[in-house]
Amino acid sequence: MSNKHVIGRKFASRVPLFVASLALIGSGAIVGLSTNGASAATKHKTVTLQFWSTYNTADKEASTIAKVIIPRFEKLNPGIKVNSVIYPYSDLLNKFITTSAAGNPPDVMRSDIAWVAQLAQEGIIENVTKLKAFAPIRKESLPGPLATTEVSGKFYAFVDDTNTQALYWNKTDFAAAGISGPPTTITQMLADAATLTVPSKQQYGLGVDGTDIWNTAPYVWSMGGSFTNSNYTQATGHIDSAATVTAVQTLVNLLKAGDIGSDFQGGASAVSGESGFPKGEYAMYIDGPWAVPTYSGLSPVPSYGIAPFPTGAGGSVSTVGGEDTVVARDGHHVADAEKFAEFLDSPFAQLAMAKQGDMSAIKTDSALEVKATPYYAVFAKQLLTARIRANSPGYSQMDTDWSNELQQILAGTVSVSAGLSTAAQEGNTALAGS
Repeated sequence: MSNKHVIGRKFASRVPLFVASLALIGSGAIVGLSTNGASAATKHKTVTLQFWSTYNTADKEASTIAKVIIPRFEKLNPGIKVNSVIYPYSDLLNKFITTSAAGNPPDVMRSDIAWVAQLAQEGIIENVTKLKAFAPIRKESLPGPLATTEVSGKFYAFVDDTNTQALYWNKTDFAAAGISGPPTTITQMLADAATLTVPSKQQYGLGVDGTDIWNTAPYVWSMGGSFTNSNYTQATGHIDSAATVTAVQTLVNLLKAGDIGSDFQGGASAVSGESGFPKGEYAMYIDGPWAVPTYSGLSPVPSYGIAPFPTGAGGSVSTVGGEDTVVARDGHHVADAEKFAEFLDSPFAQLAMAKQGDMSAIKTDSALEVKATPYYAVFAKQLLTARIRANSPGYSQMDTDWSNELQQILAGTVSVSAGLSTAAQEGNTALAGS
């Protein structure tokens, strides 16, 4: 996941970001104004691009794209209009695939980075490798986010934003428990989770927002476990490794002890970490930078801190998240769609969205946004050790299988070792594409 698709997505001074944007434009940095191929827009004809996404409507992310980014693009590109349509995260991928099969996809989609390989394999998105507009963006992109756009040596997307998760800790809950600061090790985190669990207050020491890989990978990786080999072709020996079994067993033990809240198993009555944390229901949970603007709008604003994920046998490892921009191969206005995708990587768009928690995947803008928004420093540091999920067309299926098996383990239907053995075999099948 992007992982900001759960709920929430930096607020910074409007003036420095605007000035920085003008400075970059003046210096010849990426501005998103070049023309790619023949445009259908003319003085006598208006083209309307369909742009699909999962932008968050609970904060200003969706309104920023609709009221700031798109109007600016339309002003710079007379004759091109953009219709922004927002779908739930769980619906968007299948919706795009279905409409592509029917020959009527949206022109542009903001895709989860985990979907790009699958969409490329299915042949429904444009290969942007040789586009004139893509060359400077490729050069200026951060290596991690850029890797998510590459499939078999070709590039199928423009980077859009990047992110990762870090540890949010509730200062009020910690103070009440007599704990001076956030845990720096996994061992300490486990002890703190038990201390911070107060059943009489419906307070849990830890929130884990689901059984999918996005939410569980930091625990698995930091405890020395893994999901696949380095080229994403094999899951056995990784998902079912001793280290991964230990990591999952640790989470199971925390749940059985009552130290993890309802968000882990989910269900109709489950409370997400982002909803429960500011109320004191979760003393700790991991989330991305988008939670900060969400919390800043609450009254009262919760007292919290952000720290790197605790270190275990595998280090302090979180998950690279984010989105890429893909252009539908069978879209009705491909050249104009490419122009819009390029504009989303311009300093104007990148820095405007940075205020809403979307960390830039462009090197120059990334440095500026950290300077303008100090709390980004924690996430920038975490990104240095964060890992990308399996860059494979079979990732989505592997993620589903992992989550389902973990649910079975939590329900007590199967043992940890048996469940992960099954997940590993299913992972092999998914990665092989069969």
